[in-house]
Amino acid sequence: MFLVRCLLPYAIQMKISIKDEFTDLPVSRQRKYQLRKQRDNRCTECGDPTVATSRCLKHLVKARERQRKKRGLKGRYYGTLSYRLEGRTAPKK
Repeated sequence: MFLVRCLLPYAIQMKISIKDEFTDLPVSRQRKYQLRKQRDNRCTECGDPTVATSRCLKHLVKARERQRKKRGLKGRYYGTLSYRLEGRTAPKK
């Protein structure tokens, strides 16, 4: 009796499962989350609005710097999307 009473509120509050085009795909739940965020033009990592790709500016810059470190690159390619977007949002001096 005690067990049923403890679990009852949880059973009532359970969420309804999502039914969309990604539901029956044979991929992990994390990948489905990413695909849903991409469809809604949200960052696949944090859910903030995207700037031009599948990431927000913060995660676009983090990914760029992570790849530079991984590959040991010294130069910077200022014509790339992340630099151009970063320059637009930088405060004017």
